[in-house]
Amino acid sequence: MRLKSTIVVLAMMVAVATTVPAGAQSQSDEWQFQLAPLYLWAADINGTMTVRDVLDNDFAVDFDDAISNLEMGFTVHFEARKGRWGLLADAFYLNRAGSQDIETLLGRTVDVDVENLILEGAGGYEFSDQWWVIVGVRYFKLDADLTFEILPSIEPSESWGDLFAGVIWRPELGKRWMFSGRFDVGAGGSDLVWNASAIIDYQLGKWAAVLAGYRYLDIDYKNQDTGVKYDMSMSGPVVALRFFW
Repeated sequence: MRLKSTIVVLAMMVAVATTVPAGAQSQSDEWQFQLAPLYLWAADINGTMTVRDVLDNDFAVDFDDAISNLEMGFTVHFEARKGRWGLLADAFYLNRAGSQDIETLLGRTVDVDVENLILEGAGGYEFSDQWWVIVGVRYFKLDADLTFEILPSIEPSESWGDLFAGVIWRPELGKRWMFSGRFDVGAGGSDLVWNASAIIDYQLGKWAAVLAGYRYLDIDYKNQDTGVKYDMSMSGPVVALRFFW
């Protein structure tokens, strides 16, 4: 089971690291594409979940605990670039089914089944050498089933969209090496969401590259109508393999 989980996790690290216009390729008036069919983001989850008067607790889910109960995961990332203009699309889906224990500040255990979907689309423009500006839309959907030791179970389900804007810095570190730093901030359905990553890219040849780095995503979401509030962060190392042509 541990080997199976590790394989799934390694498959999941690929596209989050590649959420920038293709930088390992030279600028060209011809269309250039890249695809990361699967990726791994080994993220720990920390935050506070509030559901009306039923739940208001801090929680923490280590990556090892989350992946041991992973039932399904799917990720894909695609980019296209022509000259100084670029487009990107990203999909991140996790279904952590079965029992998963979360220790709250009250010392109680909560069994949690969670489905998490994040979709992202953006356009980018290289306004200066090594620097990009990006503008896009990010969609979140979170379905949870929480079973408590002494309280009735609850099933909060929320979906929302945010607009975001940010910058990317991609200096070359050598013939095959490149650094990619990204920061973006957004709002809309969320009160505030911000995302940052630092990635090292190594080009294997004319058609592939491997990436490794770190990503942090912070979400502050509140729905007055349903009484649901998420103040949550996801952070951890990223590994990727991408193909380009």
